[in-house]
This record gives sequence, C-alpha cells and structure tokens, in this order.
Amino acid sequence: MDIFVARQPVFTGQKKIFGYELLFRLGSENAFPDIDGDIATSNVLANTFFSFELKEILGNKPGLINFTKDLILKKTPLLFPQKHIIIEVLENIEPEKKIIDSLKLFKKKGFTIALDDFIYHEKFQPMMELCHIIKFDLIETPLESLADIVKSIQTDYDITLLAEKVETYDEFELAKKMGFNLFQGYFFARPEVLSKKDISSGQITKLKLVDEAGRKELDFKKIETFIKKDVSVSFKLLKFINSAYFGRPTPVNTIKDAITYLGIDELRKFINIVAVSNLNKDKPNELIRSSVIRARMCEQCGSLVKTHFTTDELFTLGLFSFMDAMLDRKMKDILKNISFSNKIKTALLGKDKDFQKILNIIISFEQGNWENNFFAVMSGTPIEKKLPGFYLDAIRMAEAFFV
Repeated sequence: MDIFVARQPVFTGQKKIFGYELLFRLGSENAFPDIDGDIATSNVLANTFFSFELKEILGNKPGLINFTKDLILKKTPLLFPQKHIIIEVLENIEPEKKIIDSLKLFKKKGFTIALDDFIYHEKFQPMMELCHIIKFDLIETPLESLADIVKSIQTDYDITLLAEKVETYDEFELAKKMGFNLFQGYFFARPEVLSKKDISSGQITKLKLVDEAGRKELDFKKIETFIKKDVSVSFKLLKFINSAYFGRPTPVNTIKDAITYLGIDELRKFINIVAVSNLNKDKPNELIRSSVIRARMCEQCGSLVKTHFTTDELFTLGLFSFMDAMLDRKMKDILKNISFSNKIKTALLGKDKDFQKILNIIISFEQGNWENNFFAVMSGTPIEKKLPGFYLDAIRMAEAFFV
C-alpha cells in the first residue's frame, strides 16, 4: 500500500515552528482511508500512520490532523499518543450530541482539539467550550470581517486563534495585531519586502562560497582552510557528518576527514546548504529547512524523471528556488551576483520546462495538493510509488543538518 504524507508548518508570531499540519493520501486515491469499526481495519489505520514514524516527521512538534465525522465518532484519535497530535474537527461537522460526547472524551484524555476553517455561529458554542484552537481561513473569512468575532472569542473563551492561508507578510502582521497567535500559509516563502536595497557584503561572500563549490575542479585545501576559519561552518560540518543520517559507527573528528568522507558531490551540497542557511538570519528556519527538503527531492526525482540536468544540478536548483524569499529580492537581481551557468539561471527564472515539471510535482506534494493533474498522470508509475520515501529521506536529511 502506497502512503503519501505532506506537512505544512504552523508558526508562532515570532516565526518559530509550533507544529505541522499533516495531510495524508493512500496511493492514487484522493481520499482518507475508509474506516470500518473492527480491530483489523483500525490496525491498518494505525500502521498507515506509524509506518511513517510520526515522531520522525514531526520532531518534537505536534501534528495537526483532520478527522472526519465518522473518524471522530469511532474514536479513531485514541489510536495515537495525545502528545503527538492535535485533533482538527472539520468545518462540515455539526455539534451533535455524539460528536460533543466524543470531543469531551478526547479532552479528558489530554488531547488538544482544533476547529478547522471556522465560521462563527452560536450553535458551535458547545464545541468552542471544548476546543483549544480555532482556525480561520483568511480566504473564506478575510481579516477585515473578523474583528468583532475575534474580540468576542477573546473575551468569552480561553482559545488560541490560528490564521490559515496567510498569503502575504502584511496579512501576517495584521493578524498578529488582531490577536492571532498561530499562523499557517505561504507568507514565509515569499519576499516580505521587495525593495531596491543592495545585497549585503556578507551575503555576497556567501554567494562567492557557492561559486567556489561550483567549480569543476575543487581546491580541497582552499575549502578546508576556509571552513577552519569559520567556527560556525566547522561546527555544522562535524555535526552533520556525525549525525544519524550517515549512521557512522565511529565519529569524524577533523575537518579534513569530514571533507574526505563526504566526497566531492556531498561536499558541494553541504557548502550550498551552509551558504543558504546563513543568507538571512531574519527568516524563519523552516524556510531554510524547506529549501533542503526540496533540494533533496529534486535530486531524487531526477533519478527517475528524464531531464537535461544532472541530479547534482537538480539539488542546487531545488535549494536555490527559495532564494528570492530569503533575500527579499527578485531572482533576476540575485543571479547578477552569482556565476551560475546559463542553464541553471534559466531554470531558476522559471523558464525551463524540465525543471518546472519536477518542481510542480514537488510543490504539489509539499502542499498536499493531491488533486493536481500530475498525480493522476503519475498514477502507478515508479515516481508515484517512490515519492513518499523520497520525502521522508529529505526530511531526515534536513533534520540532520538543522538539529
């Protein structure tokens, strides 16, 4: 049975990770698995989730999971450890007595309950009294329409407000001022400010390091010297090489040995990741983590999808595809300061069909957009079957680097 899972970050007002919303799909069917009441089917559901090792996907953060009316009535959330999940009650679930009884049980057991895509009506008050989080979809209920409702909730309930589908930095700031505490959306992956400010000298230095790693013949002595001069880079290299991702039986203790063990291809990746992770410290870490995940997935998809790029080039493209968001500048302006090949620059500017094909598959997967035509076309193909494994491996790689 092929299992797909995507995770979407939920942020605090300080742009720190609060948790992840988890989106699931079985194989090429765009639906949550149907649940019969018997033990066998319940075991299938449990195995479905835990075959992905929720703790590994989530780290130490909670996962927000949508539960349908049937799943709530059948007490399905009780299959999971309460510290790992937040129960999202879907917007189409009415506050019937059996639903309220189930929610009371979940709360008694220590579960956190969230009302998803909430539209206020007094009939939902029994649910509101049991929940801890209310999610407002800012596309369905724009911020300007929520002022009175938010004030009323804050007055009458001890509830955390989550703004969902926050698309711009201005929406993020306005929602914070209104009293929202948590935020979900793509604002973090887009430029917050598009101004004519210059790229700083420090940022240019990092981009020059990328240039050095991109040379056909690497000067290992020069790279070793550079890394040794930077305590932060040295620390990250040794931490990365000794992480569980590589599973080494004995630790690597020197920069030279770490470089030798990594080899040319992995060293290039490491330098690119270090450069990217230090480009803008004002950005949330999840943006950098997402860059690494996307880079690894691009690289792995390149082993199955025919393109005119090498897998190393695809790694670089995936990693730098967030560059405009990280530097708050247009991609064409950034590329003036870095000597990528014309092939790479064309792809980063969105003008290469091969890279766009892979990027669309990965972005759809990242967002849990299972209705995308790409998944219908890929149904039953090797890439569809391998995508879940690619994603889990990419998460492991990112977590190894940012632990």
